[in-house]
Parts: sequence; structure tokens; C-alpha cells
Amino acid sequence: MKKQVIICLTFSLIQVTCQAQIPAFVTDSLDAYIARAMQVWQIPGVAVCVVKDGQIIHQKGYGVRRFGTIEAVNEHTVFPIASVTKTFVGTAWATLEAEKKVQLNQPLKQILPSFSMNHKLYEAQISIADVLSHRSGWKTFQGDLLNTESSLSQEIMLRKFGLIEPAYPIRTRFGYSNFGFMLAGEALQSVSGQDWATFLQKRFFEPLGMNRTFTKAEAIQRATNISTPHSLSANQIVPLLHDEINPQAYGGVYSSVHDLGIWLRVLLEKGDFEGKQIIPESAIQKMWMSHTIIGKDFAADRHRYFKTYGLGWELMQYQNQEVVQHGGAYAGTLTMVGLIPTLRLGVVILTNQDGHLLQEALKWQIFDAFLEKPAPDYVQVIAERRRKRKTEQPITQNAAEKPVSEVPFSVPMETLIGTYENEVYGKTTVERRNGDYILRLENHPKVEAVLTASGASEMTCTYNHPMFGKTALPVEINNGKVKGFTLFVDAFIEGDGYVFRKII
Repeated sequence: MKKQVIICLTFSLIQVTCQAQIPAFVTDSLDAYIARAMQVWQIPGVAVCVVKDGQIIHQKGYGVRRFGTIEAVNEHTVFPIASVTKTFVGTAWATLEAEKKVQLNQPLKQILPSFSMNHKLYEAQISIADVLSHRSGWKTFQGDLLNTESSLSQEIMLRKFGLIEPAYPIRTRFGYSNFGFMLAGEALQSVSGQDWATFLQKRFFEPLGMNRTFTKAEAIQRATNISTPHSLSANQIVPLLHDEINPQAYGGVYSSVHDLGIWLRVLLEKGDFEGKQIIPESAIQKMWMSHTIIGKDFAADRHRYFKTYGLGWELMQYQNQEVVQHGGAYAGTLTMVGLIPTLRLGVVILTNQDGHLLQEALKWQIFDAFLEKPAPDYVQVIAERRRKRKTEQPITQNAAEKPVSEVPFSVPMETLIGTYENEVYGKTTVERRNGDYILRLENHPKVEAVLTASGASEMTCTYNHPMFGKTALPVEINNGKVKGFTLFVDAFIEGDGYVFRKII
């Protein structure tokens, strides 16, 4: 009897100790905080998980999977996690190196002979570690028009990307490259004998019981309890339907906060799951080691902190603690995973709308609570900061905001009609339809744009796909004839323009 009492008292003491370690913000205020943030930013659905000391201490869904329905989000609702996928790919490569199956400084070309670039020096020197840490010489988002909602196969995408001239010398600057991770995913098969999606499924997801985590299009399309992405248009919530699902290694995983909570537990426990080593501890150390300098950036508290990039992970120092994190963004979704390893603390935030910063505000609010750091209401601070930026800054001269020019287009609009070509992208056409001038993209058959004159040698290009936005289209005119134009899409996709020459 005494033994039973001692056991009960010990168990109760452990429970009290664990509860004492959980801040009041998490136990008492978290639900109300999230509900208010969803209202401020018009977010239909959110799911959140908090991991502490090897346990999931909070996992819950908020709101609805699709705006206008009563389909509730819960901890098992599946979201596209976008670039959080990169953390799995980085872990996969670090694991293979720990198992002595590859060396990450080995040239990519040796592992993936099909890798080809016009610039042969880059082709010979770029390593797996380079692409995993965004130091291969490509600009941030360089080439991403080719892989965003396009009809191109991966083989053709990679061939076209090889035609693009890198912007920087190798290993000199950070440039966030989705194509780099596409190459890393392609190369995984050469080393492991499995494509990247199967490797993640067999090596990580199945052993961990992550049954709501998917990497294949067929499985995603069959999944139930799946969230719909949304955007804001004219301050209205609009569901987005992606007609084709084509998961890629830079952002193709779909998962739930419950499953991602399991994943963070394993990472925080140095790769151990219920007594079995799923990830070598040395692999975690390697991928959380700084490989590329990003620079200084502001956290939510407005202090500037130094950031670096590991192997599929962003690293920074915050309040004398190492923070390991990665966000994800795609049309209709924003996601975040963040960890403070020394506190054995992890946070997962998944949302189904793309016009907010809830994932940043909530991450820092939770971190500050566990760090016992006095903190402002980050939702209020960030929302107010964004409002002031819109009202106080001078009007920028982008296509969406600049005033309509009174200067007419310098040649007849009919001269725009024809076929244009860019060496990397391929062909575009301009045609007249129902009185409008329509731009069509060869490799984006479901994307087109209306062209309207906005100056003597400029068009405004208004795309029918919200992700592509509304951009300026500078036109080259010579001797009264249109010779070509420079095509831009929203900088969310890619910042560089593509120069097209008229061929017909």
C-alpha cells in the first residue's frame, strides 16, 4: 500500500512539475490569441502544435478547412507544408552521409550525371552541400517561373534551368533556390535507389507512424480531411483550386500538425523515437551547422539577429538561444516549424491563407513565453506595422499601384500581336480576343494576361492567376515596330524578367 502511495505521489509530482514548466500563455491564452489573429488577418483555418520535453503539450485545429463551410480543422487536417519540405530533404541527405553512403561535398555531377549547365565550371563544382544550403550561385527564386503552375515535366524544367546564368560565384552569397532542392531530390535516387518521395515515406514517415503525411500525388488526391488554400482578393477570402498536384522536393510534402509534432519530438530527442534511432545524432548536428551566411534580419521584437542556413534549415541566435526553423509559402498557404533545441521546445503552425504573418507572430509569442521574456502582443504589433507601412510610405511605382499614364502607347496596339520567344522559357503569343489584347504563355496553358497600355513603351500585364499578380511589361519599340518585351510575374514567384523577341 505504501509503495502504491509513493508511486502515486511521484507521478503527481511529475505532472505538477511538467505543468509548472508550461507558461500561462499556452495553457490559458493561446486559443483566444489564435482566434483573434485569425479575425485580424481573415484566415479561415489554422492548426498548431507545441512540443516540450519530448511530449506534445498542445495540438489543435481552429476554424474551417474551406471558407464558407462548417468543415472544421483539427490536429489531423492535412495542409500543404510548402518549403518546410526542405527540412526533410536536408535530413535525408545528412542521414545518408552519416551512414557513409555519400559525402555532401561531393560534386553533384558525380552523383547525378544528367545534371547539366551552360556554365561548365558551375556544373563541375556545385556540390550536394551547396544546393542544400543555397550557396550555388543562383539568385533567390531564380528560374521559378519555370516550376510554378507550369505544364513542363521535371526533366525539361531542369534542362531549361541549366540554360540560366548563375548570378554569383559559388559559395559567396546566399540565394534561396527551389531548383537546387529539385536537383537534390533528383539525386537522392542515385544514392538511395528510391525517389525522394519514397525515401522520405519509407525512412521517416512510416517508422514514425506519420500516417497523415503524403508525398505522392495519388495519395494526396485520395486524402480526406484536407485543407483548401485561400487568398485575399479585394479584401475577400477566395478559395484556390490547384488543378494538378505535382509534388517536388523543394515543397511537395503534405502533412498535419499531429504528424509534424512527432517529427519535431524526434529531432529534439536527437533522433530517438521510442528507443529506436530514426535519425543519426550526427546527421542532426550536421544539418543544424551553419553552412551559408544569410545576414542580419529583424525578429518580431524588432531587434536584428544574425541568420545563417544549414542543410535545409534556417538558423539564428535569439535571446542567447539557438533557434532552428523553416517557413513555407505557396499560393493559399503559409506554414512554419521552429525549435529551440536547448529548451527541447518546438512549434508547428499551419494555415490555409497566404496574406498574413500569424505564423511569425505566434512562433515568437510562444518562444518568448517559454523564455520568460516580457513581450508585446505580436499580432497587434505586426498588424499595426503593416497598416502604417501602407498608409505612410509613398506610392511605389509598381504596376498594381502606379497611376494610369496619360501618355498613349507610341505605336498602334495591333503591332503587339504575334509570337515571341525567350531562349530559356520558350514561346509566348499576343492575340486579340473580344477587344482585349491577351498574352498567352506556352508552358502555362491555364495562365494568361490582359495587356493594357500604361505608357509610350509599357504595358500593364494583369494575369488571371492570383499568384502571378499584376506587373509592368516594358516593350521594346524600334522604327515604329514592336521588337519584343520583358515579361515579369509577381516577385513572390520570381523577381527577374524574361526578355522575349518577336519572331512572327
